[in-house]
Amino acid sequence: MGILTDPNNSKRSAIGDLIMNHYLKISWLSYFAGLIFLFVLPHPWYSHKTYFSENALLPGLVTGEFNEQKATKRYYEDLKEENTRYPGQAPFPWLEAQFKQLGLDVYRQEFELGYPLANNTFTGSNVYAILRAPKSASTEAVVLSAPHRPPNSPHQSTDAGIAIILAAAKFFRNQIYWAKDVIFLITEHEFLGVQAWLEAYHGVSYGDGSIKPGKLPGRAGSIQAAINLEIETPDITHLNVKVEGLNGQLPNLDLVNLVNRLIMREGLYPMFQGVEDHPRPESYKGYMRSLNTMFSMMSSQSTGVPSGNHGLFHRFGIEALTLEGVYQKRKGRVKADFHVLGRIVEGVFRSLNNLLERFHQSFFFYILCSGSRYISIGMYMPMLGLLAIGFLISALGIWFTLLAKLNDKKGVEITEVPIPFIVPENFTKTLPIFFIVHFLGLVGYHLPTISTKFGEAFQIGPEDAVPICLGSFSIILLLLPFLSRPNLALPPGTWQVAKCLLNLELAAIAGCCSLINISLTTLLTILYLPLALLVGPQKGFRRVCLVIYTLLCHPLVLAGVAATFDTIKTFPTVGIEKLTIRSLEAWQRSVMFSIVDSYIYGNVLYDLGTVLVLPCWLVIYLLCFAESTDTSQDPAKLKKE
Repeated sequence: MGILTDPNNSKRSAIGDLIMNHYLKISWLSYFAGLIFLFVLPHPWYSHKTYFSENALLPGLVTGEFNEQKATKRYYEDLKEENTRYPGQAPFPWLEAQFKQLGLDVYRQEFELGYPLANNTFTGSNVYAILRAPKSASTEAVVLSAPHRPPNSPHQSTDAGIAIILAAAKFFRNQIYWAKDVIFLITEHEFLGVQAWLEAYHGVSYGDGSIKPGKLPGRAGSIQAAINLEIETPDITHLNVKVEGLNGQLPNLDLVNLVNRLIMREGLYPMFQGVEDHPRPESYKGYMRSLNTMFSMMSSQSTGVPSGNHGLFHRFGIEALTLEGVYQKRKGRVKADFHVLGRIVEGVFRSLNNLLERFHQSFFFYILCSGSRYISIGMYMPMLGLLAIGFLISALGIWFTLLAKLNDKKGVEITEVPIPFIVPENFTKTLPIFFIVHFLGLVGYHLPTISTKFGEAFQIGPEDAVPICLGSFSIILLLLPFLSRPNLALPPGTWQVAKCLLNLELAAIAGCCSLINISLTTLLTILYLPLALLVGPQKGFRRVCLVIYTLLCHPLVLAGVAATFDTIKTFPTVGIEKLTIRSLEAWQRSVMFSIVDSYIYGNVLYDLGTVLVLPCWLVIYLLCFAESTDTSQDPAKLKKE
């Protein structure tokens, strides 16, 4: 407590003196050390090879008996024929008939979506069949699912995955070793179908209640794990394992290891982020591949958007992942068939059937730099600590200096004043600014609903009204420091206190969000720490550069930059004109998707961007135009004056 309240006392510690005089140097040194640590993480010296923590899984210790490859091929051909007969519709009557012929308990669920930004209503259906375990009383269950995608869907077909589910149901039906119920789930409308089914299964609702799930006529036991299939054709050479879930949640690492082990046992090659593991990870090419894979996972995780239907299971405590079929024409890579894919599914579910309790022994917080190597929370949290400690050190350094200034001005020892009343000058003048910017953040959070009503009055759709209002709102925020009266400019001489409070808030955001989404926290820290250290009264060219960098870090601009990079990556050969148009369209869609995902699924990306990040950005922007007085120099120099 003495370090925090008495930096001028002769008995103060050396730590307080060091922070007060060199906090900027320490912050920058820690920041660059964290960046170096980030690039070192995927190296084999720091990452670890995956291993099994749950011995009860017993992967690969049983002989695969799957022999329904002919039935799988027949299901596959019949399903394609049904899709051509009813384009744009899911052949649920045909699927129900197939499950009923196998003697399973078959049910259908109807659900409805009220679009949160308009008065439109969408309907859909899910079909699921339950294989009751002969050795238990329906207390536990596992799920094998696949989304149905019609021929006109922009995504790849999942006909082969659905055929494998039907064949697996036929094979599992004749086995007597099941200790858990097996649920075979076919959903419609991608995430909507899975969300509706999970909400009805658990009797809860997420988001703003836009989804109205129909009641489930039948249930099984408590779901422990789920495998989602996205396989278009059996002629594949790799299975891409998708793990990212809603809001950056990840499945237990044992489930990922289990799937990778069984894929390799059957002669296929697992992939992660669409990349096959390098045979020599310690080499330069191996390190670069691991680095790119790690950054690819972190960029995907930072959005909070699930990479597959499995991502919605995680919030219910269900470990889940998606297997995507990939074909690559490479030397030494042979094509799979329905027999191999069926054996993989059989092996995974027989291992899950061995579980005595829920997954709990392996990691839930990790970063994968390849399918077979991981970075544990014990390794990446020190990296984030080095990056984000600059916020706290900078806040302490400014606070100590302000208290020293107060002590010199009053000519009394601070220890003579009760601790709760030790505050720097202009502290009370700065607090109203922080209340106002956070109120503006709440306005931005509710702006989509307001802009939708505004668009209805002028017959503008929400897809156009929301981006227009968000853009107008951002422009108004940019003009606030220049309005004559009233304005939102910081009072003269208060920028040190504002910068101190800003760093404290950014430190709190980084610390709290690191356990929710480490990738998003790392990205925000890398972008905002330099701003938090450099911002202050500037003039001339330095102010121009600072303002430009600040504008680039606006949450809405960051979304546009991300959309542009993604467009360039997706369409590398497109001309500049078309690339610009597609980038603007992608920017608009990304903003709308983040808002809709927040309402329907509870994705917190838009919430964090408006309620937390936008107020901090606005304070930084105001600090760029703060007025300097004769004593409002850099707090690090006050000691020398």
